[in-house]
Amino acid sequence: MFFLASEAFSTLSVFKKSGTIFLYVTIGLLALIAVIGVLIWRYKKDRLNDFAKYAIGAGMGYSLAVIAIMLFLKFDEMVAEGEFVGEVFWPVFSLLCLAVALIVGGLIVSVLKSEYLKKYTFLSIVVAVVATLGIVIVQLAKLYKDNFVLADELILIFSILALSAILTVTLIFLGKRTLPQNSTKAVVYAAICIAISFALSYIRFFRLPQGGSITFVSLLPLMFYSYIFGIRKGVLAGFIYGLLQAIQDPWLLHPIQFLLDYPFAFAMVGLAGMFRYTPIFKNNIIGKFLLGAAVSAVLRYASHVISGAIIFGSANENFNAIEWSLFYNLFVFADAAIAVFAGSIMLSSKNFVNQIENINVNY
Repeated sequence: MFFLASEAFSTLSVFKKSGTIFLYVTIGLLALIAVIGVLIWRYKKDRLNDFAKYAIGAGMGYSLAVIAIMLFLKFDEMVAEGEFVGEVFWPVFSLLCLAVALIVGGLIVSVLKSEYLKKYTFLSIVVAVVATLGIVIVQLAKLYKDNFVLADELILIFSILALSAILTVTLIFLGKRTLPQNSTKAVVYAAICIAISFALSYIRFFRLPQGGSITFVSLLPLMFYSYIFGIRKGVLAGFIYGLLQAIQDPWLLHPIQFLLDYPFAFAMVGLAGMFRYTPIFKNNIIGKFLLGAAVSAVLRYASHVISGAIIFGSANENFNAIEWSLFYNLFVFADAAIAVFAGSIMLSSKNFVNQIENINVNY
């Protein structure tokens, strides 16, 4: 809290000041909810379920409000600093608005007509994919023909198709085994994990000049969500989280670069639970978690490397574009390693593992 009164804080932009304030407010609210929850559990156990419902509802509303405010402030900052590139921003902004509308619609459906949530989710994915492909095709045809050579465009297209194929095959063969369907609970847990990951992403150990940062276990809630609810739901949660990252720290130079660096890269984090139901490591839950997290980090790294090599090029005369991208994006492994280390410690606790199993039983 002393940082808010420091000289360093006064030099920040309105966007960064607001982000810092929201971080402290969020931590305070989480602490308050935890204290109230403990008190209710201690003295009014029969009201604990009601309290949980109200807390989750308030948390969702608060999260959406923060996202909307931060999006507006970031847009205002980009305009003020002359960074507004309409050809890139408006397509990305329209995708973000569509995503938020679909998410809000999903929350409404989950509350009013939960039995239709599965169909709504499928329809939302179709709409999002069609809209994304349409925007990318239009942008490539009209706006970037003078800025990128055909070879670069083809490399980007085939790269994202190849990564999409890898992701699809993984989801088909390793995503079969999932828990019994209770979509409402899955959505609630997804919203909580995404919100916690987004809040933790503001706690940075290091931030790179062309985007990317090493954070304090910001990926861990998404990894645990994937491990508990399956990689199909985990990938979707990671995709949504990637859209939020585009709001928090945007580097928008090309539509496909946006997909590779944000929703696509973080969707790979949702593969962390891919080995939970495989015979490998038998009953070693930590080993399964480590291996899944490692594979997801490698695929996220590949997504960033492709984007960096084609779009950003080299910022160092001693490296060519590919070498520089391979070196620059190594931060991905440091970020994942911190989350995996913390996750392994938590999974070494029998009580924590029992909590995970209880979610399975009650799911």
